[in-house]
Amino acid sequence: MFKKSGILLFLLFVSILTKAQAPSGIPYGKAEPLELNLLNIILFIVFPILLLIIYIVRKRNRRK
Repeated sequence: MFKKSGILLFLLFVSILTKAQAPSGIPYGKAEPLELNLLNIILFIVFPILLLIIYIVRKRNRRK
């Protein structure tokens, strides 16, 4: 009996906390596309691809 009521109280407490986390009065802006200037191209396209290539090469070298 105590175990079931403890679980029920825990779930009730967690549900109250999760509802308290959701902001209700904040205005949301419209998402705009990424501006393609040189810095953004390097940061968001070239750099992640370069990191992925370096990771794959190092992973292959460790196996050999």
